[in-house]
Amino acid sequence: MTNTARSKAIEHYVAARPDFKQQLGFFEALWAAQDEIAADAVEYAPASTEDTVSALRKTRTLFSLVAPTIPLEPYRAAVRRIAGLMAKRAGLPEEQSAALTEADLAGAISQEGLDSMLSGFDAFVSGVMAEVDDDRLNEPLVFFVLSEAATPFLRQPAADAVKAAGDFDWLQYDSGLCPACGTPAASGVVRDEGELQGGRRWLSCPTCRTEWEYARVRCARCGHRSHDKLEYLFDEHDPGHRLHTCKKCNGYIPVTFEKQTTVIAVPEVEEVIMVPLEQVATSRGLSPLGDDVSETAN
Repeated sequence: MTNTARSKAIEHYVAARPDFKQQLGFFEALWAAQDEIAADAVEYAPASTEDTVSALRKTRTLFSLVAPTIPLEPYRAAVRRIAGLMAKRAGLPEEQSAALTEADLAGAISQEGLDSMLSGFDAFVSGVMAEVDDDRLNEPLVFFVLSEAATPFLRQPAADAVKAAGDFDWLQYDSGLCPACGTPAASGVVRDEGELQGGRRWLSCPTCRTEWEYARVRCARCGHRSHDKLEYLFDEHDPGHRLHTCKKCNGYIPVTFEKQTTVIAVPEVEEVIMVPLEQVATSRGLSPLGDDVSETAN
């Protein structure tokens, strides 16, 4: 998705939803910072088309074939920049803002830890938190900083890895986990492309921003396909923004129906707009990843 489309989407929602002005202002600054940081990304050479397609048919991630290189010092600089941006503009409690400024998250990152990040991001975050040892910082906050700092180094390698698949039919990949890096999809967009009645659904990765096609009548968390277990949760005044929920795994995923909005859907922007819907889902006992994602795991 182009920066122009993203800017238009932000402009649209700031006008249509003034209550999101602060949040969108922060994320606009974050995405602009990531675009600048991406200049330090290391060139990536993907696997061959044959190996790429073979891996996808086996539901293997493409980074497991050829792992991207994230340079240590540029990544540390990105962590410091994003932590500082959050402290200033994210609207966090004063204590957490101070911790992001004072705690040296970047200094706690080693080359060894960075090299193992993609094979176990939760363990990577836990290792950094243990090294910093600051009670003011919680895991979701540190996870956000470290993952958003990784995004600019992974976007282009992911795009190159996916491009190597050629004309592969993405419905054959058949997983709610990112085909490039393995992160669970953060959201989906149903686009009316004129090929299928009702449009096709594309999932989006929050880490490397890869998009891939996924069956519409299927849970993105556990893979369940029965209509009686799947339903949409949405405000009748805003049918373009919905949560696709599953009664089998108790999971959900935000989905934008582009045809019912008045702007081109940009996944990262839509994810911000649908936070209130996610809060409703949580209040009803639903989980963003479901109770069990083993059916879609690699």
